Amino acid sequence: MADVTTETTTDTAPTVTPAEPSGVLDLRPPKESVRAELCRLGLEFSSTDGTAESWRDYQRGVLATFDDSGASVTLTDVKTNLGRTLTLEELKAVTRIDTMTAAD
Repeated sequence: MADVTTETTTDTAPTVTPAEPSGVLDLRPPKESVRAELCRLGLEFSSTDGTAESWRDYQRGVLATFDDSGASVTLTDVKTNLGRTLTLEELKAVTRIDTMTAAD
């Protein structure tokens, strides 16, 4: 019969220190950012490749890409590959994104 060794370990969860004295850990993006505007428009984080982030709205067929500077974002219709690059100020004025997949 083979020897069986049982090892018991105790996991200790690290103590999380909230960034605010209120005890609330706020993981939302800064209000004045491309990320916040993409969230407002219904997009969600998809991936990053080290130089750019990609966000998507799968229901509307929208891909958004932007670099670390966050100065502008390119929104693309994934069916037609038609897109437009907007500054943060221009993105704030957008209320809806129509595509070949979804147009209200």
